[in-house]
Amino acid sequence: MRYFEIRGPAENAESQWSGEYRAHHRWHLSGVECPRYGVWAWMDAFPSVDLSHVPEPVLSEWKGPTSLEEYNRLVALVRPFVPPELPVRAGTAFGPMVGTARGRFGPITCDPPWEVVLREDAVELLKSEGLIGVIAVRMELRSRRSTTPALYELESRPLARLHPDCIGEWKTPACDICGRPESFSLPPKRWLLRSSIPEGLDVFGIEGANPRVVSERFVEVIQRLGPADVTYRELPSAD
Repeated sequence: MRYFEIRGPAENAESQWSGEYRAHHRWHLSGVECPRYGVWAWMDAFPSVDLSHVPEPVLSEWKGPTSLEEYNRLVALVRPFVPPELPVRAGTAFGPMVGTARGRFGPITCDPPWEVVLREDAVELLKSEGLIGVIAVRMELRSRRSTTPALYELESRPLARLHPDCIGEWKTPACDICGRPESFSLPPKRWLLRSSIPEGLDVFGIEGANPRVVSERFVEVIQRLGPADVTYRELPSAD
């Protein structure tokens, strides 16, 4: 199976679609100030996670970095509602995206690159074709156009890893004080660690990196719906 990173439109490419949205996730954890590494926040987003039963209004507010003590309190509140295989880290967003939309949308949109949005007919086609791992959460968007189709955010769970040889030696080690994971700069040439690729899944993310990864089956199905303002970069793998 071949895998591809979803990216935005090619530089200087003419846009096929006019659609754009302004939205944010319903809940999120603020950044945290670590006594060792200072202020940091991750960019995970799990729109399928429902925190409506967590009685903590601060999770719905956009605030600056919090203290380590407050951060640990919030993590303890959120953790029971998040699947155990998913990380809960500073900066993580949860729940559907809420906001506004305008224009006409293609079958798939990727702007910014860590948010992949699907048109409703694309979600239906992917599921009818039996693709595995497609977690698509309907966005709560207001639009002046009554004909604007429903849009869905594609959740990409960080299940795979980049190969250590493409990351190189520069890394920031994990922190045992605040739980900050190991971090690194995204290398321009990158490939997946083959043993970490989740078998059978057509959609997944990469631990410690933003790219959303899809299978060649995903690309083939989406391309049936016509042109889109995205590009696909193949991600090879190695042992």
